[in-house]
Amino acid sequence: MKNKNEKVNSFSLSILVITLSGAPFWGILTSYLLYNSKEATPISMIIGYFLGLIISKVFLSFNDTYKDLISSKKIEKIYGKFSIVINLIEAILAIFAYIFLCYRLSSFLSSQYLIETPEIYFYILILGLTYYIANQGIETLTRVTIISIYVALAIFVFDYINLFKEINFNNFLPIITVNFKSIIKSSIIYALFSSVLPMFSMSISKTNLTNPENFNKMYYKMYSISSIILLIAITTTIGVYGINLSSLFDYPLYTVLKKIEIFSFIDSIENISVMLWILYSINASSAILLSIFNNVKEVLNLDKKKTKYFKALTMILILVITLLFYKKNSYIETIEYIKYPIYVTFILFILTLISLIISKLKHKKRN
Repeated sequence: MKNKNEKVNSFSLSILVITLSGAPFWGILTSYLLYNSKEATPISMIIGYFLGLIISKVFLSFNDTYKDLISSKKIEKIYGKFSIVINLIEAILAIFAYIFLCYRLSSFLSSQYLIETPEIYFYILILGLTYYIANQGIETLTRVTIISIYVALAIFVFDYINLFKEINFNNFLPIITVNFKSIIKSSIIYALFSSVLPMFSMSISKTNLTNPENFNKMYYKMYSISSIILLIAITTTIGVYGINLSSLFDYPLYTVLKKIEIFSFIDSIENISVMLWILYSINASSAILLSIFNNVKEVLNLDKKKTKYFKALTMILILVITLLFYKKNSYIETIEYIKYPIYVTFILFILTLISLIISKLKHKKRN
C-alpha cells in the first residue's frame, strides 16, 4: 500500500468481491461441483449462495469491530500476545489462497496455449504482474478492477447471449440424480469458496472509506452479482454439453466458449472471451497479495525500506512453496487438489468466527 491514508469509496472496494468470489470457479471448482452434484449443481449453488450470505455476515460483522483498524490489528486487540500466532496462521493461509489462484491460471495458460512452454514461466509472469498491481496500493487496485469488471461483464453478456441457442434443455433432465448428501456437500464447498475469499477485499480499515455506511450493502450486492454470473455460466455449460461431458473437462467454463461462432464463419472467439476469467484471477490474486502486504506490515510495524525487503522475501517464499508442493495439472489431480483449498477457506472462516465471538464477549463484558 503506497499510502496508509489512501481513500476509496464503498463501491470501488466492494467490487473486488466479484473477482474474489468468482476467480476460483472457472477451473478446478466447477469441475468438482459438476463431478459431485451432476445435474443438481445449479440447485447446490443456490443453496450455497444463501449459506454464503451467512458466512459473509460473519466477515462483515468482524470488519465492523474496531473500525479504525485493519484485520491484523483487530486480532491484536482481541487476542493480545497470542495474536502473533493467529496472524501468522492467517498470513500462511492467505499465501496458499494466493498460490492456488496464480498456479491454476499459469497451468491453464500453459496447457491451453503454449504447451511446450514450462508453466513456471507463466507462473513467474503472473507473480510479477500481481506483485506490481498490489504494490501500487488499494486505490490503483480498485481502479484496475473496476475497468476489468466492465470489460468482463461486456464479454460475459456477449458470450452467453450467443451460447443460449446451443443449449439443449434435455441436458438438465433428470434434475436430481445424486443423493442429498452430495448436493449439500457441493453447497458447502460453493459457499466457502464464494464467500470466504472476498474477506481479502477488506484490506483497509473502514476509516479509509469515504462512505463506510454503504460498504456492507454494496458487499452483499456484489456477492449476489458474482453468484448470478457463476450460476448462468455453469448452468449454460451443463445445457450445452450435458453433465457427463461437462464434468470431464479441466476447464468447463472455458471449453464451452469454443461453441461460440459469429456469422457462422468467425470462430475461436474463446481466445478473447477467456479474458473474463483471466481478469478475475489477476485482480483477485492482487487483492489477496495486497491484504498480505498490508496486514503483515502493520503487525511488524515495518518502515518503508524493511517493507520492500519483506515483500521481496514473500514473493521468493511463494515461488519456493509452489516449486516444492505443486505438481503438473491433470483432471485426477484437480479432484485431488480440491481438499487443500477447502481446508484453507474453512480454517479462515472458523478463525474469523471465533475472533468475532471473542470480540463480542469482550465488548459485552466492558459494558
